[in-house]
Amino acid sequence: MQNIYVMFIIICCLLLPTWLYAKEGVPQLALAKNFKDTIANQAYWVSEKLDGIRCYWNGEELQTRSGRIIHSPKWFTKNFPSQALDGELWIKRGGYQLLTKAVLDKKPDETLWKEVSYQVFDLPHSAMPFEVRQNKLSSLIDTTKSPYLKLVIQKKMENLATIKSYLKEVIDKGAEGLMLRKPASLYEAGRSSNLIKMKLRQDAEARVIAYQEGRGKFENMMGAIWVEMPDGKLFKIGSGFSDLERKNPPPIGSEITYSHQGLTDKGLPRFASFQRIKIKE
Repeated sequence: MQNIYVMFIIICCLLLPTWLYAKEGVPQLALAKNFKDTIANQAYWVSEKLDGIRCYWNGEELQTRSGRIIHSPKWFTKNFPSQALDGELWIKRGGYQLLTKAVLDKKPDETLWKEVSYQVFDLPHSAMPFEVRQNKLSSLIDTTKSPYLKLVIQKKMENLATIKSYLKEVIDKGAEGLMLRKPASLYEAGRSSNLIKMKLRQDAEARVIAYQEGRGKFENMMGAIWVEMPDGKLFKIGSGFSDLERKNPPPIGSEITYSHQGLTDKGLPRFASFQRIKIKE
């Protein structure tokens, strides 16, 4: 009897995190791993990495990756399917800041929302291979006839050289990078090698701890910010800021996103450049 009781407690402890995860309504979405120098010499399905806000449609409402409800106008999601969708709210290349003004307000700005589209790239509840999911998704979007629901185009590329050439092409046009998916792969929640994020520069996050005064043309403005990485390492970022951002720098204690070109031997980012204040989704 005692052994049965112990087993019951163990099972409850194992299931509790999953129960809480579902109860809180946090979408279980596929997450990409960063490209690191090389990948398996095989074909991949390739799409543009959109600089938008990851968005889950649960069949009734839009949610951020963390489960926060997105308050869109009713006409935006009119005719959306009852089936769950995984995608990105997007305006245009370089339109992230404008997008956040539209998407993260509790009272939707209907004028801004008219510029937004829901770019869909997968069916998170389907157990079918990627190609089957894409065919079904294409038919689903065609059937809805919603002007705000768009299918993310996938191109099959046979090798890394072709993919890198395409990466340069889209970067030159203002894109962020590429997303690579393994053919015939299943939808898998969490990080998986089935989904790879490929950029010329990588993104990371850090916490602002201090300012450095500007000099020369940046006199009387912020010259650089000192930030702390999650592992406790400190470094400064002096590029990527507009004049307005230098006059009104990210608040001390705020989380920021920056880009870089790999790490030094000491584990510090090379050529770090400020991107944006991290939005709490």
